[in-house]
Amino acid sequence: MQKILLLIAVSFTCLTACSRLDIAFNWADTFIASKVDDYFDISSKQSAALKKSLQHDFDKIKTAVLPDWIDNAKDLEQDISKGTLSEAKISSVFSMVMKNVEQFTAHFTDTAVGFIATADSKQLAYFSKAFHEKNKEDLEKFHNTKKYQNDYKEKYHKYFKMFLGSLTDSQKALIEKHISESPFPVELKVKNKEAVFQKFLKESGSLEGMKAFVRDFYAHPEIYNDPQYQKAFSEYQRNLQRLIVDVLLNMTAQQKKELLENLQEKVSQLERIRSRS
Repeated sequence: MQKILLLIAVSFTCLTACSRLDIAFNWADTFIASKVDDYFDISSKQSAALKKSLQHDFDKIKTAVLPDWIDNAKDLEQDISKGTLSEAKISSVFSMVMKNVEQFTAHFTDTAVGFIATADSKQLAYFSKAFHEKNKEDLEKFHNTKKYQNDYKEKYHKYFKMFLGSLTDSQKALIEKHISESPFPVELKVKNKEAVFQKFLKESGSLEGMKAFVRDFYAHPEIYNDPQYQKAFSEYQRNLQRLIVDVLLNMTAQQKKELLENLQEKVSQLERIRSRS
């Protein structure tokens, strides 16, 4: 079940990482519905209902979430413009982003509950098979250490370049060191997902029990995390924060210019999204 919870947050994060946030918002419902389809093989009727509910959720996000995003981005803009960007400021922004990610799925609780209530036994069986296939795939990628590290390196380079442009050799070295010394705890994550999934299965025999589980899980996902995984994930986050701090505090003049222009453009896009009814 945890995979479906993450679909909304991760899918939306991937979308918002594109150059046009307005396009991301316009297509988010379709994109997420297609990802849910990958796990449940949903009908056209379910897809239409899911998209409609997601559209309502994103409308609420425009007023409940976007203003804070805009204010924080503008605040960061000011620090960059004035040359006052500090470790404390970067750490604060990082913590804010992580908190937003953790709380983001709560905005979709009603949609998740409404959808799971429509899933029949065949779809739940399809979900179980797709879930375990994905977990197996994740482990296989992780155990292919060289490919796993190369894939992660490409992702880090992609996201840093998106905001900063070309990276310096020292920044690339920082990324290499992070990937080597602070890998994401994939095995513990897979184990954690399996444990959560088993809890979901225990409730799947009852519609009300299943709906109650989904509602509670979307509202408070952190309470279902295994302590060992939570500890490892928290350590990974601290190391990722350290990497971001080190990279941003070693920006060139051109990178600062690129970051400032990208932030200004993102703020402009978010303000246009917020203004639309």
